[in-house]
Amino acid sequence: MPSIQARILTSLSGEGWQLTEVDELYRKVAAAARVAQAHAIQTPAVAGGITGGDPDAVMHPGQATEATTPDASQSAQSMLPQGTPSSTPPTSSNKSLLSSAKEQLLSMWASMLKLISTAVGRLLYALNAVFSSMDFPQWALDAMSRLANGPMKKKLLELYAEGGDHSRRLSSVLANGKFSSVQAGPDEPWEGEHTNTEDLTSVVQHVKKEFGLDFVYCWHALHAYWSGVSPSAAGVQAYGSQITFPTPTPGIVELEPSTLWNPQVVAGIGAVSDPTKLHKDMHTYLADCGVDGVKVDVQGTVGLMGSKLGGGPDMTRKYHQSLERSVQASFPGNHCINCMCHSTENLYRMENTAVARVSDDFYPTDAASWSSHLGICAYNSLFMAPLVQPDWDMFHSKHPAALLHAIARVVSGSGIYVSDKPGAHDVHLLQRLVLPNGSVIRPQLPGRPTQDILFADVLKDNKTLLKVWNTNPVNGLVGVFNVQGSSWSRKKRRFYTHDPSPPVLETLVTPTHVHSFAQPGSAPQHFAMWSDQTQTLVLSAHQEDGMIVRLAAGGSDVVTVAPIFGVGTAVQVACIGLVNMLNAGGSVLSVKLQEGQGNRKGIFCEVLVKGAGSLVLYASAPPVDAHGNGAGLRNSYIDQQKKLTVEVPVTSDLQTMVQIRF
Repeated sequence: MPSIQARILTSLSGEGWQLTEVDELYRKVAAAARVAQAHAIQTPAVAGGITGGDPDAVMHPGQATEATTPDASQSAQSMLPQGTPSSTPPTSSNKSLLSSAKEQLLSMWASMLKLISTAVGRLLYALNAVFSSMDFPQWALDAMSRLANGPMKKKLLELYAEGGDHSRRLSSVLANGKFSSVQAGPDEPWEGEHTNTEDLTSVVQHVKKEFGLDFVYCWHALHAYWSGVSPSAAGVQAYGSQITFPTPTPGIVELEPSTLWNPQVVAGIGAVSDPTKLHKDMHTYLADCGVDGVKVDVQGTVGLMGSKLGGGPDMTRKYHQSLERSVQASFPGNHCINCMCHSTENLYRMENTAVARVSDDFYPTDAASWSSHLGICAYNSLFMAPLVQPDWDMFHSKHPAALLHAIARVVSGSGIYVSDKPGAHDVHLLQRLVLPNGSVIRPQLPGRPTQDILFADVLKDNKTLLKVWNTNPVNGLVGVFNVQGSSWSRKKRRFYTHDPSPPVLETLVTPTHVHSFAQPGSAPQHFAMWSDQTQTLVLSAHQEDGMIVRLAAGGSDVVTVAPIFGVGTAVQVACIGLVNMLNAGGSVLSVKLQEGQGNRKGIFCEVLVKGAGSLVLYASAPPVDAHGNGAGLRNSYIDQQKKLTVEVPVTSDLQTMVQIRF
């Protein structure tokens, strides 16, 4: 099989391309943390925590103490009490002795400050963990909120500035210094006057040429960045940002108490009342640099921001109208992915943009989230699919749950993209998802749970397999997943494994699980079914007949359901598709079964195939021969299984008219 050429890069560096800043009081500690991160990112063990961990984990005390180390001595010097030996000029005779004593005192003082800082950080971290994992009365939450916004506010904001990006604000629509050249990396200084050397255009041109990409997307928040737009930075003064301190709604606080002291609530959000110019300037700049689209994240925060500015629904209306006008102008073809947008105040404002994430992030290091992610996506799609094209998020191809997630993406009907570390790829798995030209075989609809499990708990009842159905141009498919054992806990406020040894489960998959085949009066009534897991072919003479799928915890399968043509005639045929692809049936664009005319003797089956590989069909009789685009094709027939396999070669346009004569 030829190598795969990727077609779309959905983001250059996540939230890392924009030029941002924290409030002035916390810039020193933030700069120290950036230095530490730039060095740490070169170490693989640490890099995973920076780039692949939970973006909300911004209160870890280790981050605070490590990040402040470069300035510890200077900070200690500035905080020494008046009258200590370090403030007394040494004489020439005892200069060396006093210098040594001063260094020891400074070291002791710095260590003490570090211990205090660590202790406060650990206290805040512990309080956050406690309040996020247990049910507390309102007075306790109010007390924690008052602490966070009162005596602990400064320390809390220092920790936020050191440990993550959520308290940062946009300071320019231009890219930061990490994009000053193709060679620039994470250790490149990216704040200050040097930022006028940004060269995002060259970077985009380079990655498109180097990797053969058709599209490059960039990330940004609906309100620009996590904590909005800076009201003081020269590069964004034209937008009239003002700091507003939002109030989370009671429902949000009940689900996530820590929102009372998250960065946007404690530090405030730099809110722009009319984002029209902001969106236009950001998108015009990106488009001029060769960027083709945007992933617009953090949309739920705009509703939060509106709590003090006329209400969330009104604020989201303004922002989505502005976003969609700007996307239409700068990224023709509607190149926009909405993200973190599940509130109805966001969903009901999407008049033109079509794609929206239906899940939390894929967390590659949180094992409890791997199976839960699929259940969440499937059931959220049931609600969101009438409004948007669901997006099930990216995943890693080289990962313990890679096949589980790959099959889920295939049946989801969403775009398929991976966030693999460069060089860390399962090429065989990717070849089962992506055709040689970089395109994917995509079903026609959003994937949704089958009707029989709509009210089952596929994560916790220890008896139900998740089944997700979809359709292709000719046949249908059903993804089957054992996602029991882990779930999101509303009490613990995290994914957790409630059953480390979920049972092996089985289910009967029938043609009626493809909803299109279950409609009254639908035809045909006879089907062939193919299991990707077992590579077996079975017949279903009635819609209630089917195939037993048996899966261990974390297991997955995709069943192709193909209608049988020619029922009651001399030859019956059902075209499964290219079985080297996970969505085998998606490769079948049309099927025609007819008797030969004139000198063409026999019965002919014509199958228009997209892709290349092993085309499997159910055939009630062996073929005489097979041709593709006029050339003979290798084929084999197993009479016992009535299984016909035709080898379809790679063609320039990856479309082959396969003609089989019986």
